[in-house]
Amino acid sequence: MKIEVKNLKKKFNKNLVLNNISLTIHKNKSTIILGKSGCGKSVLIKTIYKLFTYDSGSILYDGKYEVNIDKFSMLFQYGALFDSLKISENIAFTDYINNKMNFDKKVFSLMNDVGLDKSAFSKYPSEISGGMKKRAALARALYKNPKVIFLDEPTTGLDPINSDKINELIIKVIRKRKITAVSITHDIKSAIKTGDKYYFIHNGVIEDEGDCKKILKSKNKVFKTFVTGGKY
Repeated sequence: MKIEVKNLKKKFNKNLVLNNISLTIHKNKSTIILGKSGCGKSVLIKTIYKLFTYDSGSILYDGKYEVNIDKFSMLFQYGALFDSLKISENIAFTDYINNKMNFDKKVFSLMNDVGLDKSAFSKYPSEISGGMKKRAALARALYKNPKVIFLDEPTTGLDPINSDKINELIIKVIRKRKITAVSITHDIKSAIKTGDKYYFIHNGVIEDEGDCKKILKSKNKVFKTFVTGGKY
């Protein structure tokens, strides 16, 4: 699915969070939204997901204003697994809450796709590691075969080794399933590794954009300061 955002503005009371945002999310590509906390990147993807309304501008989904949000899925920042449910029930949550219980085969297939050991099938989130939780959350996001997947800080809380494994997994899944991916992150290494195109948001506006493989070559002063971890 191709998503086009044009001149988007979003306010909370008098606070202008998104100021004339325009960007294109290309079909079957990985788009990265970069920026420090509070810059508006989370609000942006939630607005695209139709979790928030917007004040002006437009969002087109394959050229249309309306979209079935069942075609979307999200990997939340901390996984957001339900502690009282087994991993299999978490992954198949959309069927589980509707009392459709014949999901074992699909769950095992997804666990295999995300490299999650079958021994986790009947365990609870408290019984598995942080990396395994992230894999289970990704499997849940893939359960309904989405056209677009939103990833909110996918490597948060993981050590460098597990972060790299999750990044490799994201690349593999996007390519295998031909999914349009939109990630928000402040992790430059992850952006370079998993992304095709990036947009950098600063104070509610797009300050810079380009090819993820050329992030370190950007000449934008504000973005370069962000990349190097300096204050701006």
